[in-house]
Amino acid sequence: MSRLPHVCGLCLLLRIWQLLALAPFRMSGRVGARCQRWVTLSAALRWVLLTSLAPVILWKTAAMYEATNVRHSAIFKIIAVATMVGDVCISLALLGTNLWNRKELAKLVSGLARLHRRRRLSWWSTLFLWLKLFLSLYQLLCNVPFLEGAGSRLPWYQLLAYGVQLYVEHVSSVYANGIFGGMLLILECYNQLEREEPPPDRLLQRERSWLKLVQRFVDVFQLGIFLLVFGSFINILANMYAFMSYFVSLHGVPLTISNNCLIMAVQLYAMILAAHLCQVRSAQLRKVCLNLEYVPAGLTLEKAMTTSTPFPLVSPTGSVKFRIIGLFTLDNSFWLFLVSYAMNFIVVILQFSLENMKQAQT
Repeated sequence: MSRLPHVCGLCLLLRIWQLLALAPFRMSGRVGARCQRWVTLSAALRWVLLTSLAPVILWKTAAMYEATNVRHSAIFKIIAVATMVGDVCISLALLGTNLWNRKELAKLVSGLARLHRRRRLSWWSTLFLWLKLFLSLYQLLCNVPFLEGAGSRLPWYQLLAYGVQLYVEHVSSVYANGIFGGMLLILECYNQLEREEPPPDRLLQRERSWLKLVQRFVDVFQLGIFLLVFGSFINILANMYAFMSYFVSLHGVPLTISNNCLIMAVQLYAMILAAHLCQVRSAQLRKVCLNLEYVPAGLTLEKAMTTSTPFPLVSPTGSVKFRIIGLFTLDNSFWLFLVSYAMNFIVVILQFSLENMKQAQT
């Protein structure tokens, strides 16, 4: 199988992470990720500069709605500004979290890099990874029509503020792509191990090492995943509200709002689905290990009661769970909870909007 498609996808993600200061370390071949003072210092200075300029950037960006000739409702402006503020705060928090946990992040990236040298992504995983990358690129390119229509009427400092704001907002999308790529790699390892059927001792050894890697993955990224899920879901609800308000008041379909809402929903479900599949494959592998009832050679049951062994005797060390800061677990049941809550939210919006429309007509 050719290495070109999936290697370029994962390597491109890592390079973009380093470019956006999401990975404040250097990758040096087979040595792995190493933290260096000048890299950490440059990432810290960039984070301080973006944090200090964030209020000015948001102020200038919000002023663009007044400078354009498009008639926006008051609720649309409030939701747009609140969404921008939330996205910028989440992106700055992600940058700060990775900067603070740079040593653990470097160890995790080194472990994933070693794992990737031994395990290759399948063509289906490669396809999903590139689709996720192009979806994020498409979300970024959706701002081009707005810039083409209003760019000539805006001063240069507002355009500069808007460009910096897009850069900061794109950090969260790139962060989500990195997590998605890591989950695809872990999932591919479980799938290939099921197809290989190695000896019991080797199977348990791999299961044990991968479980440690996944636990480190969850520990490093759980706060970032929480911010992504929370921010994306709030943005979806806010866009739904703007969509319904626009539809009821003007009886039209705002393509920009609905398109943005759909993109965020697909990206959010892709990450939850990848985590859910990792947990399903881990449970299947754990079931296989339980059925083997492996006992190391030369070890009797009496010795097993009094001597520690390098491998578990009957059951593996545990199962993969993407528990996020003790509040929820990324799986399909959590996604169904989000969908049900969103549907209730839509029903309430429609009730109030239709009632207001009836009162306006009378």
